[in-house]
Amino acid sequence: MSAPIGMRRWAAAAAFAVLCAATGAAAEGLSIGLTTAPSPPVRGEGTAFEISVADAAGAPQAGARVSLDLIMPAHAMKENRPRVHERGAGRYVAAGTFSMGGEWIAAVEVVLPDGRRARAEFPLRVR
Repeated sequence: MSAPIGMRRWAAAAAFAVLCAATGAAAEGLSIGLTTAPSPPVRGEGTAFEISVADAAGAPQAGARVSLDLIMPAHAMKENRPRVHERGAGRYVAAGTFSMGGEWIAAVEVVLPDGRRARAEFPLRVR
């Protein structure tokens, strides 16, 4: 007997959320990670974002300028750029809201004090 459709959808969404949270990007010798709570995000509800920045050896990178841009490629949406704050130990946090459900991209840009830059894009499916 197979699982009900709702349960299969929930399992697929949970697997996608874990994939997004675990996905990182490397550029200029930096690793950028992103997690959201709730995961996956829900339209119209507040979403907490945590961004991690580390060097190639895994050492947290403090003092960076970090920006977050929430983009919905399927629609021309107004700018959605939550303010990012440093929490220490290479962790940066932001809070934002998604106006629509569907496919989004969380674009993270990092500029370290020494001038190194990195950008990573994380696909998100908003319920």
